[in-house]
Amino acid sequence: MSRKMARMLFGVALTVFACKTTIAQTAQQTAALGLVAKSSGGKIGDAAAAEGSSIYSGDYLSTSDDGSLLVRIGALSLELRGSTGAHIYRAPYGAVVELNRGTVVYTTPGNAQNLVIVASDVRVTPVITSSDLGRVTEDDPCNVTVYSESGQVNVRVGSENKLVDPNKAYRVRAENEITYRKYLSPDADDYHKYHEHSPCAPVEMAHGHPPIAPGQSHFLLVTAALLGTGAGIGVWKALESPDRP
Repeated sequence: MSRKMARMLFGVALTVFACKTTIAQTAQQTAALGLVAKSSGGKIGDAAAAEGSSIYSGDYLSTSDDGSLLVRIGALSLELRGSTGAHIYRAPYGAVVELNRGTVVYTTPGNAQNLVIVASDVRVTPVITSSDLGRVTEDDPCNVTVYSESGQVNVRVGSENKLVDPNKAYRVRAENEITYRKYLSPDADDYHKYHEHSPCAPVEMAHGHPPIAPGQSHFLLVTAALLGTGAGIGVWKALESPDRP
């Protein structure tokens, strides 16, 4: 075989490989990320979220004031409580959720699959070595409450990290309120090009506590009992049901 012919065949092989890779990546991106397990007043975009409906990367999920929406992503579960809105995206580790308002309850299986929740500039990541059940609430664009009912969860805001232990809850003060020009995954390389930061004013986080000054912690320990019990009752019932999807 001539050297010219060998080069041509090598070029064809590279082209075929590139095409197959592109097709595989496109198929993965367009495949369903998860599905609706239960819905009461839940929506996917502007459409009602019927049980069994597919969830795709980039979808906007929301609930009515007294609604709820339970989503299954493999072994992961995410429940949106009433008056909640969030964008959900595919991630190599499972899924990343951008919470725009309201409350989400999550469960993770404690293996390679995980779920990350981002609210304002607060990033909540369950510890992957154990199963976790917890709740994240955006009280307002500058205040986020993180409660771990079981397992541990790492919370990052700015340069500060806090490991939240089981049955602990923290009120977390964001550094910035975020205004979006375009929604895309918080894990995307160009994520920060499509939103604006408005610094959160130093206000009191709780009665009797002074404002956060430079160098002070963004975390305030609160009583988990005040958050109510049964953070994940709906999630656990869905997981235990023999009819679950």
